[in-house]
Amino acid sequence: MSDLDCVVIGYNEGDFDGYRAMCESAGPRSAEYQIFRKEHLVVDGRPVPWLEAFSLLRNKVTGRSDRYHVGEVANLATLYLANFLSRHGLCAEPVSLFSAELDRLADLLDRRPAVVAITTTFYVNILPVVPIVEFVRAHAPSAHVVVGGPLIDNLCVDGITEVVQDLFFAMSADSYVLESQGEHALVEIVEAVRGRSDLSTVSNVVLCPDGESWQLTRKRPENNDLNQASIDWRSFPAELIGPTAQTRTARSCAFKCSFCDYPSRAGALATASVDTVRKELRAMAELGVRNLVFVDDTFNVPPKRFKEICRMMIEEDLGLSWYSYFRCSNARDEEAFDLAAASGCAGVFLGIESGDPGVLDNMHKLAQDSQYRVGIQRLNERGITTFASIIVGFPGETASTVGNTVEFLNETRPTFWRAQPWWANPRSPVYRNKEVFGIDGAGYHWSHRTMSAEEAASQTDRMFDEVTGSVWLPLYDFDFWSLPYLAGKGVGVDELLPMLRLSQQIMRHRDSGSGDPRQLSELERRFEAAVGAVAPAPPRFRYQVSA
Repeated sequence: MSDLDCVVIGYNEGDFDGYRAMCESAGPRSAEYQIFRKEHLVVDGRPVPWLEAFSLLRNKVTGRSDRYHVGEVANLATLYLANFLSRHGLCAEPVSLFSAELDRLADLLDRRPAVVAITTTFYVNILPVVPIVEFVRAHAPSAHVVVGGPLIDNLCVDGITEVVQDLFFAMSADSYVLESQGEHALVEIVEAVRGRSDLSTVSNVVLCPDGESWQLTRKRPENNDLNQASIDWRSFPAELIGPTAQTRTARSCAFKCSFCDYPSRAGALATASVDTVRKELRAMAELGVRNLVFVDDTFNVPPKRFKEICRMMIEEDLGLSWYSYFRCSNARDEEAFDLAAASGCAGVFLGIESGDPGVLDNMHKLAQDSQYRVGIQRLNERGITTFASIIVGFPGETASTVGNTVEFLNETRPTFWRAQPWWANPRSPVYRNKEVFGIDGAGYHWSHRTMSAEEAASQTDRMFDEVTGSVWLPLYDFDFWSLPYLAGKGVGVDELLPMLRLSQQIMRHRDSGSGDPRQLSELERRFEAAVGAVAPAPPRFRYQVSA
């Protein structure tokens, strides 16, 4: 019997050319195509995401085949699940980024693991799952393949319908975990497969016992204790973790914004103790981690606990720079900002969503324009990088409210910003009032009384042109979380800003359709020179070079 019980596979970013084709097929005025246009550059005639452009242009200078990708930061879900299995006496190995670790994954599958678990944290459809299952089947045909995570939860919102039955067959896994946490279900699946016992006794699992119909076993909500399930970082090799790492100190969110269904899926807010956080940070620092990403949905909530964690980090003095989601409305005094800065806060993700009070009310953000303004000012004063995330087109949005958001961004001047058309989630609380707002449709294909998805895309382009006090961040395989990753490679915000300003100019000039081609070529030349001038540490990943 193999010494390896389970391989846990993280993110598969998919094929960018396929993504481009999907966005283009949605139409030139669609939200999908608008997003695509503002997250890619062209290198040697081929559209590529920002970090791939960075990698390819660096390789022209170095002659190497380096691949910089934020997925080099160890996927927290895979580490957490591998650690959870280990705590239950099982041997598990994490794989963070599928496409970049095929050789390592193949070696692990050669060890004939009993189970291969596939996480789906960032997926909105089954397309990224299918090639992972195919790869596993080719290299370890006897392994039991289980898929779990948010994708499965979202697919089954209306039960295991005929459509879901078809999707489960299309993914071709052996079982699916239907539970917002699911850690214990995975443990019991691995134990059952190894012991050749009946999987139907495991709660929260979807099985196909007759080969014709998928059926859910007994439903039993999990409530896993974050202290007992904390990660033993010393069990992972330093080279797997690297200089930048993610961790979490809480599960779920204390707020109920009307565009988000996460709290309803994740349950009540649960937190780890400050002492548990202390132990994890000590172990991470010993491994060589220098940039820390807290993935808690609202790291500075509750405010009292946030201050306690900051004081602990100041006391420990581990040399960590940290990044997190941050809610300005809950940083209620100067002390909160002072403690954040003194404890090593380097950057924060601000879910601003809108600069219009009426739209914020419709979102149930429980935050006021003045709180955002004061919060960004306090963060900027302390040299903390700020990123403002904006939703365009939520019910109540008009051209006038978008103008208010443009004005807000130009006056507050966060370091970075990005806007996206609203993704209409039928599971979100706002759909309880769909008749009130006149919401029709879902995803990026919707309309309501004050705007349509196509109009939201147009207004997002308008913002791209009119926001001048802040720098645009691309989304695809980049986003705010690439900042700590690149900091770990020795590329800081001061070096990134001129490159990102140039890429923003390139996108604006390219998408205008009426610019001088020579000017576009000059901007691209300057961008290539700027990339060539930095000297990042080599990444762990490489492009596959054809023989």
